[in-house]
Amino acid sequence: MQEKTFYYLYHKARGASREQVMEAAKLSAEEYDQLEQSRGEDVRRIQQDLPRAAGIGPDFVRLTRYIYGGSSDQEQGKPCPEAVKARSGEVIQLPAVERIPAPEISLRQAISQRRSLRKYSDQPLSLEELSFMLWATSWARDFRSGKNIETTFRNVPSAGSRHPFECYLLVNNVSHLAAGLYWYHPLKHGLVSLEESDDIADHVLDGCMGQEMVVRSAVTFILCARPYRAVWRYQQRSYRYLYVDAGHWGQNIHLAAEAVGAGACMVGAFMDEKMNACLGLDGEEEFVIYVAPVGKK
Repeated sequence: MQEKTFYYLYHKARGASREQVMEAAKLSAEEYDQLEQSRGEDVRRIQQDLPRAAGIGPDFVRLTRYIYGGSSDQEQGKPCPEAVKARSGEVIQLPAVERIPAPEISLRQAISQRRSLRKYSDQPLSLEELSFMLWATSWARDFRSGKNIETTFRNVPSAGSRHPFECYLLVNNVSHLAAGLYWYHPLKHGLVSLEESDDIADHVLDGCMGQEMVVRSAVTFILCARPYRAVWRYQQRSYRYLYVDAGHWGQNIHLAAEAVGAGACMVGAFMDEKMNACLGLDGEEEFVIYVAPVGKK
């Protein structure tokens, strides 16, 4: 029903007739009437926002200039957000960082041969190789806390070392690891299993608009942003930093993949509503920002 709701909202907000909406969203008359009653306010909001959306890019750049800023929540003494998301569940320990074999490839060679790779072999990634890629992108090498502050230090740059990301993984073909959806704990360097059903890969594929590399990969990294972790310090300018920081993370994924004889492809084309639903996210306090399938060459 989620997909039908999306197409209902999309076409209804653009003035399509009842018949046109029902055809585009594949709705029965009963389903259409239910959506009319439950989602009418959403349609009105989207209609109001459409003119703003048409020119949001320049407005975003202009209105996140420092001249529009004020006193941050940090300056006002408001509580610091957690540096790592709290999540319960047994942690599946990955091979220790200090025991991961150092790749033989040079940095120059990794950069030189980096390409976006969309087709992968059937060879699985090892746990050591997965551990290495998480070390390169998401592992917290240090955690510090003080008076109203929590900070992690990682192997990618981040504005103010706020690191406003959580890393999830769709595991498809990793040795000694069941297929399914996982969350990565950057302090414990381990995985928490979230879902091992056969359906989750199909849902991610659907959310990524049918790009089959996300399910044919050995593992697909799903990077999610928790913006307030940065907004607490940098206000609305933080939203610039989210995407800059995600780019740092993405380049490290590429280079780490090259180092283990694999390849990656960064994906920004996905249905936000569907991908957030896959992970149980509200789309505001936390939302999917980047997707990266990785597999052996």
